[in-house]
Amino acid sequence: MTKRVPRKVVFIGSSSIYGKDDTELGGFVQRFRFRFEALDPKNLVYSLGVFGENVASLAVRLSYELPPRRPHLIGVYPGYNDICRIGGPKARSAVTLDLFRQAMQQLLQASKMIAPTFVMTGIPFDELRTTPLQNSNIYFFRSDAALYAEIIREVAVTETIPILDFDILWRKQELVKFLSEDGLHANAEGHQLLYEQTWDFVSKNFF
Repeated sequence: MTKRVPRKVVFIGSSSIYGKDDTELGGFVQRFRFRFEALDPKNLVYSLGVFGENVASLAVRLSYELPPRRPHLIGVYPGYNDICRIGGPKARSAVTLDLFRQAMQQLLQASKMIAPTFVMTGIPFDELRTTPLQNSNIYFFRSDAALYAEIIREVAVTETIPILDFDILWRKQELVKFLSEDGLHANAEGHQLLYEQTWDFVSKNFF
């Protein structure tokens, strides 16, 4: 049976979906859009990225922003805003593991009711530059990221949702080459790599 090629694709998440720190082409979703929309005048890509959004608020936004767009495919990028420790390295993560798991279940369950969905893990970051982040009192630790990424994988399996595992795909990369000055977000070259990996994944699984 021939796959039904999606015409309208929505990417939803926080700053990485927005394209932060890609000063050349506006992020990996924008790069995906340039290629996908050029294939057919009916193709559309929506980039719904909001800075600082955690998974619980992402689930709320998904419930009212996506249905009017009637997507055929949804890409969800939870990001790292839930893991940040505000106030010092000994502070608790902004969202506990249990609450994060509940929010991820709600998010993915709601998303797959709207359209076929895939979920992405966050890219590895440079802990030397995120503890703290840019002279702030906000800390991001790789050990925290690993725990939360594993929850994303577990929930994705439970909900039978494909996972684009950037966390694994980037482990063999020379991170300094692909990260921006803050050590947390991708730079232009990093967004190019994210775009290539996203295009390959979507083409293989949904085209």
